[in-house]
Amino acid sequence: SWGGIDADSTLWWGRKDAKHPTKASGQSEGARLLAAYLKIMKWPVDMRAKYPFRLCAKGCDAEVSILHTLEWRQKFRPWCAPKSSAKINEGGFVYFRGHSRPGPKQRLEAKTRNYDDSHSLAMKGHSMVYYRPAFASPSENPDLYMRTMTHALESAVADSLLRNDGAVGRFNVVMDCEGMGSKHSPSIAQVKTFFSVLQDHFPDRLGVLLAVNLSGLTTMLMKMVLPFVTEDVRAKIHIVPNDVEERKEFFLQFMDEEEVPYYLGGKDDYMFDAEEYYRDTCVLEEEGIVEYRTSMPYHA
Repeated sequence: SWGGIDADSTLWWGRKDAKHPTKASGQSEGARLLAAYLKIMKWPVDMRAKYPFRLCAKGCDAEVSILHTLEWRQKFRPWCAPKSSAKINEGGFVYFRGHSRPGPKQRLEAKTRNYDDSHSLAMKGHSMVYYRPAFASPSENPDLYMRTMTHALESAVADSLLRNDGAVGRFNVVMDCEGMGSKHSPSIAQVKTFFSVLQDHFPDRLGVLLAVNLSGLTTMLMKMVLPFVTEDVRAKIHIVPNDVEERKEFFLQFMDEEEVPYYLGGKDDYMFDAEEYYRDTCVLEEEGIVEYRTSMPYHA
């Protein structure tokens, strides 16, 4: 299925408006999801495109992209995580928590619908994903590392869809490079594989990527990675200033201070607990971590 085991929390597809059965919700018939794929295809008039990029280098019918993702979701099951994810993610190298402020489109929609609940509007922002490379080494188990990353993004999309009544399923990523060394850096092959998955199966899901605490090494690594992402994604990458006050002002453009983690100068004192974080997660058998390599070698 598209949404996995827990249809309430991982639904990416259409559903009817519960209050108005004859009225379609924002997700009805997958319209918004389809729009995300067509957007990355540059809205092809003849419904043919060179996307997914590697799979359709010579051009494919537009429907191939969604069929490709349906197959990947069925075989990879990104909403599930093995118990070993809690171990590799013990320090919280990647997790989703909280949300950004609502964007212009969300505020306009609230005004159009005459929302009078400011709290409900405040909850409409993108989900926030925190990525701290220094807290894990991808070389120890590349497949487990990628699956743990993918599960965090999948969870963030589901969270965003729930808070936005199915209308928005996006996330922002804060990449904190504090303490990151060469042993924490993925190989070029790993980077290409991961970005292939993101571009093929999470189209138009990234809001912005905020890179903070960059060193000479991490700046060099970013320059190596950029050629593997589209121009649209590059435009979403922002470097957070190192100056304390400038950094605070920068984050406040996207988030309330209460949502910014303490280790980045904010007021959120949340301490990551892997056992609690994965408590209600669908459990994937350990052999399932690399099963997709055989069932879907395209992403191997």
